[in-house]
Amino acid sequence: MTIAIVVPVKSPKRAKHRLESIMSEPERTRLAVTMARDVFGVVAQLTNYARFVVSDDPEVLEESQRFGLEPIEDRARQGQSAAVGQGFSLAWERGFPAALTIPGDVPGVTPKELRSFSEYRPEIEVLLAPDRGRIGTNGLRLVPPHAISLAFGEDSFILHRAAAARANRSFAVMEVEGLRYDLDTPNDVVAFIRLGRETATLQLLRELNVLDRVLTATPPRA
Repeated sequence: MTIAIVVPVKSPKRAKHRLESIMSEPERTRLAVTMARDVFGVVAQLTNYARFVVSDDPEVLEESQRFGLEPIEDRARQGQSAAVGQGFSLAWERGFPAALTIPGDVPGVTPKELRSFSEYRPEIEVLLAPDRGRIGTNGLRLVPPHAISLAFGEDSFILHRAAAARANRSFAVMEVEGLRYDLDTPNDVVAFIRLGRETATLQLLRELNVLDRVLTATPPRA
């Protein structure tokens, strides 16, 4: 199946505010950049697919080009759903019968996992890979790219499943280990570190001793 991959990336300067209790603003910016690079490096290895990065940050778009990915300016600047929708619309305009998206903050995903997700049961119109809490959506493949309305954010797992039902689209869930770990909260950071996949993101978290910071910031149990 011919497919396009879309990676939305918000400006690193505005990213990861929920980590402010354990990381300074410059550190959070550095983390967001490092995670995006890890994801770009994985997507870059799937050379048989179209690969788009949608962002409103010129430096992110320039960085994506260094990995051989096609930069797309986020014109709407209205969040993840709008950015992914822009990429999916472009994929459809260019003749791709399917499109998938992963966010720029899942640095643990591997090329093998991403390829398996893209190729899994091609007859399924809406394929979803949840986060580790099965609340959010960290991977979404649509056949065709406009199969359902997009609803990223809080409770997107349930919302995307409901959208598939309303549109009478076939739906399936695929658990992808590397896509379970996005880094939004201190607990997410701990889980990712314990996953232990050697990435530039893991190296940075170790360098900054972030795990110790989380443990120090966590109040003791009574």
